[in-house]
Parts: sequence; structure tokens; C-alpha cells
Amino acid sequence: MDVDVHIRRANFGDAAFLARVMLSASRAHLKLGLWDLIIEADEDGCLDYLERLAVAEPRSLCHYTSFIVAEFAGQRAAALCGFETAGNPWGVVGQAMANVQRDLGWVDARAATSYQRVAPVWACSLPDAGADFAIENVATLPEYRRRGLADILLDAIVRDVKRRGCSLAQITSYIGNQAAQSAYEKAGFEVRDERRCADMQRILGVPGFVRFTRDVKID
Repeated sequence: MDVDVHIRRANFGDAAFLARVMLSASRAHLKLGLWDLIIEADEDGCLDYLERLAVAEPRSLCHYTSFIVAEFAGQRAAALCGFETAGNPWGVVGQAMANVQRDLGWVDARAATSYQRVAPVWACSLPDAGADFAIENVATLPEYRRRGLADILLDAIVRDVKRRGCSLAQITSYIGNQAAQSAYEKAGFEVRDERRCADMQRILGVPGFVRFTRDVKID
């Protein structure tokens, strides 16, 4: 590990940083991503929403407690979240989002319109692959890229997967995100499957989703 890199669990004070990570991860190699589609606000509006989500109840995969952070030379530089898949963690995100939207004063019509915009993307989700651990929101801030921070974070989270006694980890990305695919494959993940949907191409400009898995039992 680079002597200037420190890996730690995220804390409450990281919420604004994690908002940047989540927004960057959702955009990946695109100009706009899923959170832009959901929130439909300018940069500050998206970041405010995501900062609130990082501390919102119920605690979801977007909550700061799900994240690990890479600090470079004492500065927060990259992060990812990792969580066990039992208990429908993606459903918990929806509950936390509803609470954020309530606090922001969203009326029912705005929430409904948001759901309608993103529903075709959710319809392109991949079926269950039996993974008992998932990794999401992998991103390095632009000013700290090309330092191997994602590699270090992925190595750390895989060790966490093993400590928890989980056996199969998964990461989902946009088809065509070559930088992410290279990082995941370097960390021992392999392409498991993909799903292409015309609506994904129309709405976000990508063909669909690709999933990577790693069986940690065979290490």
C-alpha cells in the first residue's frame, strides 16, 4: 500500500464527500447518470440530496456506515460501499430516499415524476445471481485518479467480505465503462452476465448493465 494512503470506515463528517462519490459513481464515463435522472436538479441540488441520503434513516447502502474511504496524503480521495444482500437492501434505499424527499419538501407529484423517469432503468436491472455481498458507488475524485486508490479499496473490501463469512461478491456497472471493468478484473472479478435495454440507451446513452462477480471461497 502507498505510504500516503490510509483506508478507514466512513463517519458522519464524510457525508458531503460521499455525496460527491455517489454522484461521480452514478455518472461513471457519462455526462449525466442515474442520480441526475432521479433528482433532476443542478450540481448543488444533487449533492445536497445525496449528502442528506448519506445520513438518512433507515440506514441504507447509501448511508455513511456502508462506506470505506481512501485518504491520500490526509485528504479524502476515493470511496466505495459494501453490504450484505440479505434483507432487500435496495428496498431500504427507497425508504431512505422517500424520507429525504419529504425533508426537501417534494410534493407527491414530483416524487411520482421522478419514479417514472427512472423506472425504465430499474426495469433493466439484472436478476439475482446469488451473491451474498455487493459493492456499489466505487469512485475516485478526479484530482486523485491514476493513483491506484480503487485497487486499494477493492482489496480492502474483499478482505472484509471474507471476514464476514460471505462467499460471492458482485459489482454492477454500465456496459462500456472500460476503466471500471479494468479495475474490477484486476481485483479478481469476472464478467458474470449483462443485460441490454433500449430504454437505457435512450435515457442514459448506455446499452445496459454488466455484472462482475468474485468467488472469495476459492482464494
